[in-house]
Amino acid sequence: MVDYSPPQPGMRVSIIGDGAWGTASAMLLHNKGYDVRVWGAFPEYTREIIRSRQNYKYLPGIPLPESLVFTNDLTETLRGSRLVVMALPSHVMREVARRVAAALPEPTPFLSLAKGLEADTLKRMSVVLREVTNLPQIAVLSGPSHAEEVARRLPTAVVAASEQLNLATFVQDVFSTPTFRVYTNTDVVGVELCATLKNVIAICAGAVDGFGYGDNAKSALLTRGLVEMVRFGTALGGKVETFFGLAGVGDLITTCFSRYSRNRGFGERVARGMSVADALAASTGVVEGYRNAPIIRALARKLNIEMPITEALCQVLYEGKDIRDAVAQLMTRERKSEHPTGHPLRRWVRLMLLRARVMLMMQSF
Repeated sequence: MVDYSPPQPGMRVSIIGDGAWGTASAMLLHNKGYDVRVWGAFPEYTREIIRSRQNYKYLPGIPLPESLVFTNDLTETLRGSRLVVMALPSHVMREVARRVAAALPEPTPFLSLAKGLEADTLKRMSVVLREVTNLPQIAVLSGPSHAEEVARRLPTAVVAASEQLNLATFVQDVFSTPTFRVYTNTDVVGVELCATLKNVIAICAGAVDGFGYGDNAKSALLTRGLVEMVRFGTALGGKVETFFGLAGVGDLITTCFSRYSRNRGFGERVARGMSVADALAASTGVVEGYRNAPIIRALARKLNIEMPITEALCQVLYEGKDIRDAVAQLMTRERKSEHPTGHPLRRWVRLMLLRARVMLMMQSF
């Protein structure tokens, strides 16, 4: 029986992943008085973190508490834990989750901080975790929350989502502090897709910055990018309201404007003339939008979901199209109304049929 009683000081929390977000989350929870263990995959780097008390790759300049434990011992990390936080890139989630599940002594809730889809299966991270662990107790945490600001205790608000409201509330209780506000949500699909889709738009926002196209262009990009996010997300079962909340428009704004955004920075470097390979190499951490753009495009094409911005980005990053030509193509597309006409019932029926196609297609994987 999973324990959702209110968290108390000294409670063990396991953080799987010692990147920026994993480390910032560990600091937040350690400062609340929990017994936090951070597992890293690379012993040499873990030893350097322990020696310097700084995560110099991902959170440079931020001192780590002396009593915050970093380790490569997965068994010790998980022993007695009441919450396992998966702070990993999407492309390694399944592999590491298998190791965690094998080492876990008893059923424990999982919380995913990942923002992406699995390339081979097109599945969300909560689905991957449920398949690997055979546990229903899966939650996700997302929203406008750059690790650099969370680590410095700057005011932040996010969403904890789970199909089990008691689990979402438990995560809310675990993470909430005077500077870190957590809302609950049961729309796991919407929250996870928001986290994935906004990274694609953020790369485009960086390209706008790199070319100096100005505020008008960037505002138009974010607005029409949000339309693409809603189209795609609601077709796959997400709720419209979620896309206009913290996980959606909130995270979209932050990721498209922040100097900390890996995706925005990557797009800016490409627009300024750096090759895609060099721009990726210059990025600190994983550029999830680069990995996920072709996955999203492939699924959108199969489902006949119109996503011209995502399509244009894939042409630039994977097919060598010039960014200026991509922008010109977007600007000269067929003229349309901002609010498509059609009877609301017909639009609802089309959406339901599209969702049925999605369910059938996902069952084939």
